[in-house]
Amino acid sequence: MKELIVILYTTLYRKGGAQFQRVAETMAKELASSENEVICKAIESKQEIREVFRKITEEGNEIDQFHFIGHSGMYGPMYGTVQYPEQFSPFEIEKLEIPFSKDAEAIFHCCRSARWFAPYFARVQKVKTAGYHWYTTFSERKDKYKIPLRSKGNLYCFGCPGKKSHGWMASMKKMLDQMKPEALKSFEPSLEKIDDTYNSVAALYAETFKDIKVRKDEFNWILKHLPDKAISVLDVGCGNGALLNELSDSISSGLGVDVSDQLLEFARDLNKGNDQIKFQKIDGPTLPFQDHSFDLVISLLSYRYLDWDPIMIEIERVLKKDGKLLIVDMVTAPVKVKEWPSLLKGKFLHYMNRFTQPEFHKNLNRLVTDPGWSQMLKYNPIRSQHEMKWYLESRFPGRKVEVINIGMHSRILAFDSKDMNDIKNIELTYP
Repeated sequence: MKELIVILYTTLYRKGGAQFQRVAETMAKELASSENEVICKAIESKQEIREVFRKITEEGNEIDQFHFIGHSGMYGPMYGTVQYPEQFSPFEIEKLEIPFSKDAEAIFHCCRSARWFAPYFARVQKVKTAGYHWYTTFSERKDKYKIPLRSKGNLYCFGCPGKKSHGWMASMKKMLDQMKPEALKSFEPSLEKIDDTYNSVAALYAETFKDIKVRKDEFNWILKHLPDKAISVLDVGCGNGALLNELSDSISSGLGVDVSDQLLEFARDLNKGNDQIKFQKIDGPTLPFQDHSFDLVISLLSYRYLDWDPIMIEIERVLKKDGKLLIVDMVTAPVKVKEWPSLLKGKFLHYMNRFTQPEFHKNLNRLVTDPGWSQMLKYNPIRSQHEMKWYLESRFPGRKVEVINIGMHSRILAFDSKDMNDIKNIELTYP
């Protein structure tokens, strides 16, 4: 029986579409044999890739090798365009029905796919999975980097350090034909049970952020964007409940939801006596509440952990027609030259804050140096700025993401949906 090899690639999401097609065609040509059946197809949306898997299953076949060639964010392959990006969320990847054979292998030929996505894919899809730790580029040779000069002929996806990760020396090494390819990093399926919530650091987190006003920029932005009237609030990813505790005097009711049992216990204890504030555990990207139940949904420093499309459709459902969504979150992005004044000002205020709030900084240091914190971040990586910006601005045309705080390698973004009118369709498989 022939082995089935499936090669999928994108051409639209960002630049390089024509090269991705050449890479896929080169791979298909080299893998073709009398013992293999090769499917090589461009896919530009989540729906298209599901349809490929559905058709293979319907025909009674199984995939022995799966290759994806294209762009990747922290949580894996990106589809569509930057005007309307699509990405399977962790929840959707886990629920995705892929007809893998018993000894199948999945290989993701795209930037940084080995850092979080490949081990996650191996774990939830129960298949050996490989990817690159560094960024990818295009090369006319696969044994060492050779700059593509021809418009036709073989082309390879080439994983290696580059200027963005290793500076100009890496670029020079590539140009001088001295760059060897990065070996694909492979991950075996794991049956290990993993708690990727804040449970292991809940006590430290609750103590550090018992007063949410220590997040001065974030909290002040939220206050500025609250509606003038008394409102019902849903806090998604509520953590230790400090935000609702601080807002309790200015809202009619508040409900906090989180996946961490331990944090919810601290939230209930912190809000003891506030009868209008309640907390509830959720599992997965579902909000078990009636349609149009809330005036405002807030996600403070938690949206990066959520399953974006599934939770967004739920947020749209539970908000009242004139309700709105506020998101404040941390993302990764290198500081720009023009941002250095803001960076230096922030660094100075942060340094002075160590003297005015010594207890907070002592607790913060205990939190971020705890092994449980590193373990939690391993399974919950911070998203990049362009991922969140393109996602939110594409779903809410005309609304813009703001930058309210700048760090050397990260920044705080804030987004006010204004209302839920004209939100672009979010294509889902769930519920």
